[in-house]
Amino acid sequence: MVGIDIVDVERIADVMERYGERFLNKVFTVEEIRYAKGKRRAQESFAGRFAAKEAFMKAMGKRLSWKEIEISQVDARPHICYKDTLYHGVSISHERAYAISVVVIP
Repeated sequence: MVGIDIVDVERIADVMERYGERFLNKVFTVEEIRYAKGKRRAQESFAGRFAAKEAFMKAMGKRLSWKEIEISQVDARPHICYKDTLYHGVSISHERAYAISVVVIP
């Protein structure tokens, strides 16, 4: 299964400004928030993780709980942990305007 998603970074930045921690705590885990806030362009990191979660849901073929899907870094590469299973087939890319993610589940 394959899922792909693209996110406008400015859209995520606007939602973060409007809803702040309420948005972050609804969508991201504590570790994801810590990781992204440590980046110079946190909104790009949040947008990339948001895209990865959406792409994962598309690959799985169903809507899932945002916080049950955790994007983590293993050996400097993104991975998805969902219900104690680690998925390695994830790629996240971002630049100033957009973030995109592709997830492949064998």
